[in-house]
Amino acid sequence: MKLFTPCLALLAALLLSLTAQAQGVTIGAAGPPAASAVLELKSTTQGVLFPRLTASQREAIAAPVLGLLVFQTDYTVGVYYYSGTAWLNLANNLETGRFAASAGTLAGSGTPGALDGTGTAAQFYNPAGVACDASGNVYVADQANHRIRKILAATGVVSTLAGSTQGFADGTGAAAQFGNPQGVACDGSGNVYVADRDNQRIRRIVAATGAVSTFAGNATYGFADGTGAAAQFFNPTGVACDGSGNVYVCDQSNQRIRKIVAATGAVSTLAGSTFGFADGTGAAAKFLDPTGVACDGSGNVYVADTNNNRIRRIVAATGVVSTLAGSGAYGFADGPGAAAQFRLPTGVACDGSGNVFVADQNNHRIRGIVAATGVVSTFAGTGTQGFAEGTGIGAQFNRPQGVACDASGTVYVADTGNNRIRVLK
Repeated sequence: MKLFTPCLALLAALLLSLTAQAQGVTIGAAGPPAASAVLELKSTTQGVLFPRLTASQREAIAAPVLGLLVFQTDYTVGVYYYSGTAWLNLANNLETGRFAASAGTLAGSGTPGALDGTGTAAQFYNPAGVACDASGNVYVADQANHRIRKILAATGVVSTLAGSTQGFADGTGAAAQFGNPQGVACDGSGNVYVADRDNQRIRRIVAATGAVSTFAGNATYGFADGTGAAAQFFNPTGVACDGSGNVYVCDQSNQRIRKIVAATGAVSTLAGSTFGFADGTGAAAKFLDPTGVACDGSGNVYVADTNNNRIRRIVAATGVVSTLAGSGAYGFADGPGAAAQFRLPTGVACDGSGNVFVADQNNHRIRGIVAATGVVSTFAGTGTQGFAEGTGIGAQFNRPQGVACDASGTVYVADTGNNRIRVLK
């Protein structure tokens, strides 16, 4: 692999300017580096010394300075250079993407249940989807409880917005019924959209009142474009909103991405046809059980193409589908584009800085992708199934299925197997 020439030139210049060996050196105090990443170096002889850090220590540097060089001693060992926006490993020329933050629990006790409450006093049961609005609220498709829950992000207070027992009914609050809702999304007008999987419908909730109505689809599973109840879906799992009043749906068992005009309820097919894998335009493209969908601010739609183990990108204006990342192999690997590997990615989200986040379900990790380059890195998670709070790769998840970003860049995770909503700040 070709090395990053400008960074190597910088490294060579540093090595030429400082000679001999370093002995008897101390680096400040023990423990993680300070937020400023200023190092106190004391050497009895001339030389150059890179601070030796673990991946967690490197990721904990809150404000690294441009040009900082560190030597990482675990996971992907190498000399890391901070470019001003990301860490670059000079050993393999791979960016780490956005460095990880602290993973904590916003709400949920870990015990399956349906309790409202604050923080860990609340209970969820296999939460699958998560979304954020512009007012600091987080919405959860609480799948096995057949409810849509609402969390005030600032306090962790959990309430039930709509839903009660499994079934189908439009209505307000607990009078409404859902059937294993999986996806949830917010628009800019105070509406919450739900991929109501077992009811083969897309539902709309007025967030201020909890009033639920059927936006598109009917009780019959199948495939049909059309308006409102004339349209048909087959196991819709993911839903997303763009800034122009369009709603996008992962129509999983139809192997298609559908588009709905919010003002009219008119449903059309953006991309996809039969199951398989193919990049292309519109019906020429193929997916294999797509689960999650997200929109960025530049007219792109991202899809977690679950059983293809890939993240796909669609230009919404044209329906042109390409592969952003993933080789198709079921595995784990960070790297650029097709060099990366996923294990059943299910959730996808975009932030405002060109990053795409993926709930990589069977890798028990949250992955980050730089959209401009397709470079994939691990944002959080050890890869071992379990529960642990911590920073970056020190955290543990249990089959995470949903992921969302708010306007400040905070990432929320539906940690399905742990029955918790996690937050990465």
